Amino acid sequence: MNKILIADDHPLFLEGLKSALQNRLHNTFIDHANSYLTLFSKIQNDDGELDVVIMDLNMPGAANVSGLYFLRQTYQEIPILVLSAHDSQETRAECLLAGASEFISKSIYIDELVSVLHDIFNGDYQFPNTNSLSTLPESLSKHFQQLSNLTPSQFKVLHLIANGDTNKSIAISLNISEKTVKNHISAIFTKLGVSNRTQASNLFLKHKTTI
Repeated sequence: MNKILIADDHPLFLEGLKSALQNRLHNTFIDHANSYLTLFSKIQNDDGELDVVIMDLNMPGAANVSGLYFLRQTYQEIPILVLSAHDSQETRAECLLAGASEFISKSIYIDELVSVLHDIFNGDYQFPNTNSLSTLPESLSKHFQQLSNLTPSQFKVLHLIANGDTNKSIAISLNISEKTVKNHISAIFTKLGVSNRTQASNLFLKHKTTI
Protein backbone atom coordinates (compact mmCIF):
# COMPACT_ATOMS: atom_id res chain seq x y z
CA MET A 1 0.00 0.00 0.00
CA ASN A 2 1.22 3.49 -0.86
CA LYS A 3 1.25 6.13 1.87
CA ILE A 4 0.88 9.90 1.40
CA LEU A 5 1.09 12.63 4.05
CA ILE A 6 -0.61 15.92 3.11
CA ALA A 7 0.30 19.03 5.14
CA ASP A 8 -1.91 22.09 4.78
CA ASP A 9 -3.68 24.30 7.32
CA HIS A 10 -6.73 25.10 5.16
CA PRO A 11 -9.39 22.49 6.11
CA LEU A 12 -11.48 22.90 2.96
CA PHE A 13 -8.49 22.54 0.61
CA LEU A 14 -7.08 19.68 2.67
CA GLU A 15 -10.31 17.69 2.63
CA GLY A 16 -10.87 18.43 -1.06
CA LEU A 17 -7.41 17.26 -2.07
CA LYS A 18 -7.59 14.20 0.15
CA SER A 19 -10.97 13.21 -1.30
CA ALA A 20 -9.85 13.81 -4.90
CA LEU A 21 -6.75 11.66 -4.45
CA GLN A 22 -8.62 8.88 -2.69
CA ASN A 23 -11.01 8.71 -5.65
CA ARG A 24 -8.14 8.32 -8.12
CA LEU A 25 -5.47 6.39 -6.24
CA HIS A 26 -6.13 2.79 -5.32
CA ASN A 27 -4.37 0.93 -2.53
CA THR A 28 -3.24 4.25 -1.01
CA PHE A 29 -3.45 5.49 2.58
CA ILE A 30 -3.62 9.29 2.97
CA ASP A 31 -2.77 10.96 6.28
CA HIS A 32 -2.76 14.69 6.98
CA ALA A 33 -1.21 17.41 9.16
CA ASN A 34 -2.29 21.01 9.66
CA SER A 35 0.91 22.44 11.14
CA TYR A 36 4.66 21.98 10.94
CA LEU A 37 4.69 20.61 14.45
CA THR A 38 2.24 17.86 13.50
CA LEU A 39 4.09 17.25 10.23
CA PHE A 40 7.43 16.81 12.00
CA SER A 41 5.89 14.48 14.59
CA LYS A 42 4.16 12.27 12.02
CA ILE A 43 7.29 11.90 9.91
CA GLN A 44 9.43 11.28 12.99
CA ASN A 45 7.02 8.55 14.17
CA ASP A 46 6.56 7.02 10.72
CA ASP A 47 7.39 3.34 10.40
CA GLY A 48 9.29 3.81 7.13
CA GLU A 49 6.25 3.30 4.91
CA LEU A 50 5.73 6.95 3.93
CA ASP A 51 6.12 7.34 0.16
CA VAL A 52 5.67 11.08 -0.31
CA VAL A 53 4.90 14.33 1.53
CA ILE A 54 2.69 16.93 -0.17
CA MET A 55 3.04 20.20 1.72
CA ASP A 56 2.17 23.86 1.75
CA LEU A 57 4.75 26.18 3.30
CA ASN A 58 2.44 28.69 4.92
CA MET A 59 1.36 26.72 7.97
CA PRO A 60 1.51 27.39 11.70
CA GLY A 61 5.12 26.97 12.75
CA ALA A 62 6.88 28.49 9.75
CA ALA A 63 7.00 31.66 7.67
CA ASN A 64 9.72 30.66 5.23
CA VAL A 65 11.50 27.68 3.67
CA SER A 66 13.40 26.82 6.86
CA GLY A 67 10.98 24.02 7.69
CA LEU A 68 11.30 22.56 4.22
CA TYR A 69 15.09 22.68 4.36
CA PHE A 70 15.19 21.02 7.76
CA LEU A 71 12.84 18.27 6.63
CA ARG A 72 15.02 17.59 3.59
CA GLN A 73 18.22 17.46 5.60
CA THR A 74 16.71 15.25 8.31
CA TYR A 75 14.72 12.91 6.06
CA GLN A 76 16.69 12.78 2.85
CA GLU A 77 14.94 9.70 1.47
CA ILE A 78 11.38 11.10 1.42
CA PRO A 79 10.08 12.81 -1.75
CA ILE A 80 8.65 16.22 -0.83
CA LEU A 81 6.19 17.96 -3.15
CA VAL A 82 5.53 21.62 -2.38
CA LEU A 83 2.01 22.60 -3.40
CA SER A 84 1.61 26.39 -3.33
CA ALA A 85 -0.88 29.03 -4.43
CA HIS A 86 2.03 31.36 -5.19
CA ASP A 87 3.98 30.01 -8.14
CA SER A 88 6.41 32.76 -9.05
CA GLN A 89 9.78 31.74 -10.44
CA GLU A 90 11.47 33.17 -7.34
CA THR A 91 9.32 31.11 -4.98
CA ARG A 92 9.77 27.98 -7.06
CA ALA A 93 13.56 28.40 -7.19
CA GLU A 94 13.82 29.02 -3.44
CA CYS A 95 11.82 25.89 -2.64
CA LEU A 96 13.83 23.71 -5.00
CA LEU A 97 17.09 25.04 -3.56
CA ALA A 98 15.79 24.30 -0.07
CA GLY A 99 15.22 20.65 -1.02
CA ALA A 100 11.76 20.29 -2.55
CA SER A 101 11.56 17.35 -4.94
CA GLU A 102 8.90 19.12 -7.00
CA PHE A 103 7.22 22.52 -6.85
CA ILE A 104 3.60 22.39 -8.01
CA SER A 105 1.07 25.19 -8.30
CA LYS A 106 -2.27 24.73 -6.54
CA SER A 107 -3.86 25.56 -9.88
CA ILE A 108 -2.67 22.20 -11.25
CA TYR A 109 -5.31 19.76 -12.49
CA ILE A 110 -5.78 16.82 -10.14
CA ASP A 111 -4.97 14.31 -12.90
CA GLU A 112 -1.58 15.98 -13.40
CA LEU A 113 -0.82 15.66 -9.69
CA VAL A 114 -1.92 12.02 -9.76
CA SER A 115 0.46 11.41 -12.67
CA VAL A 116 3.36 12.86 -10.65
CA LEU A 117 2.45 10.65 -7.69
CA HIS A 118 2.28 7.54 -9.88
CA ASP A 119 5.79 8.31 -11.13
CA ILE A 120 7.02 8.49 -7.54
CA PHE A 121 5.24 5.27 -6.54
CA ASN A 122 6.81 3.53 -9.54
CA GLY A 123 10.30 4.65 -8.56
CA ASP A 124 10.65 7.23 -11.33
CA TYR A 125 12.05 9.84 -9.00
CA GLN A 126 15.39 11.62 -8.83
CA PHE A 127 16.48 12.60 -5.35
CA PRO A 128 17.62 16.22 -5.00
CA ASN A 129 21.19 16.97 -4.02
CA THR A 130 21.17 17.45 -0.26
CA ASN A 131 24.89 17.24 0.40
CA SER A 132 25.97 20.67 -0.72
CA LEU A 133 24.92 24.24 -0.06
CA SER A 134 27.19 25.59 -2.78
CA THR A 135 24.30 26.40 -5.12
CA LEU A 136 22.61 28.67 -2.59
CA PRO A 137 23.16 32.40 -2.16
CA GLU A 138 25.76 32.97 0.55
CA SER A 139 23.34 34.46 3.11
CA LEU A 140 20.81 31.66 2.63
CA SER A 141 23.54 29.02 2.75
CA LYS A 142 24.81 30.32 6.10
CA HIS A 143 21.26 30.51 7.45
CA PHE A 144 20.47 26.91 6.46
CA GLN A 145 23.81 25.64 7.74
CA GLN A 146 23.04 27.01 11.20
CA LEU A 147 19.61 25.39 11.22
CA SER A 148 20.98 22.04 10.03
CA ASN A 149 22.99 21.78 13.27
CA LEU A 150 19.79 21.44 15.29
CA THR A 151 18.21 18.13 16.25
CA PRO A 152 14.55 17.49 15.31
CA SER A 153 13.48 18.18 18.89
CA GLN A 154 15.44 21.43 19.00
CA PHE A 155 13.96 22.50 15.68
CA LYS A 156 10.43 21.95 17.03
CA VAL A 157 11.26 24.11 20.04
CA LEU A 158 12.70 26.83 17.78
CA HIS A 159 9.47 26.85 15.74
CA LEU A 160 7.45 27.43 18.88
CA ILE A 161 9.85 30.11 20.13
CA ALA A 162 9.42 31.93 16.82
CA ASN A 163 5.64 31.68 17.31
CA GLY A 164 6.00 33.47 20.63
CA ASP A 165 5.19 30.47 22.84
CA THR A 166 6.31 30.47 26.48
CA ASN A 167 8.38 27.67 27.97
CA LYS A 168 5.27 26.34 29.67
CA SER A 169 3.21 26.23 26.47
CA ILE A 170 6.13 24.65 24.59
CA ALA A 171 6.36 21.95 27.26
CA ILE A 172 2.62 21.26 26.93
CA SER A 173 2.71 21.21 23.11
CA LEU A 174 5.66 18.80 22.98
CA ASN A 175 4.66 16.80 26.08
CA ILE A 176 8.01 17.38 27.79
CA SER A 177 9.06 19.06 31.03
CA GLU A 178 9.87 22.76 31.28
CA LYS A 179 13.39 21.75 32.35
CA THR A 180 13.82 19.85 29.07
CA VAL A 181 12.53 22.91 27.20
CA LYS A 182 15.14 25.07 28.93
CA ASN A 183 17.87 22.57 28.03
CA HIS A 184 16.77 22.61 24.38
CA ILE A 185 16.71 26.41 24.32
CA SER A 186 20.21 26.59 25.79
CA ALA A 187 21.48 24.20 23.10
CA ILE A 188 19.66 26.19 20.39
CA PHE A 189 21.26 29.44 21.49
CA THR A 190 24.70 27.83 21.44
CA LYS A 191 24.27 26.27 17.99
CA LEU A 192 22.79 29.42 16.44
CA GLY A 193 25.28 31.73 18.12
CA VAL A 194 22.58 33.87 19.77
CA SER A 195 21.94 34.90 23.35
CA ASN A 196 18.16 35.36 23.62
CA ARG A 197 14.78 34.29 22.22
CA THR A 198 14.37 37.40 20.08
CA GLN A 199 17.67 36.81 18.28
CA ALA A 200 16.79 33.13 17.75
CA SER A 201 13.37 34.07 16.34
CA ASN A 202 14.82 36.74 14.07
CA LEU A 203 17.36 34.29 12.67
CA PHE A 204 14.69 31.68 12.08
CA LEU A 205 12.42 34.18 10.31
CA LYS A 206 15.25 35.91 8.46
CA HIS A 207 14.40 34.57 5.01
CA LYS A 208 10.67 35.11 4.87
CA THR A 209 8.80 34.22 1.72
CA THR A 210 5.46 35.46 0.47
CA ILE A 211 4.12 31.92 0.18
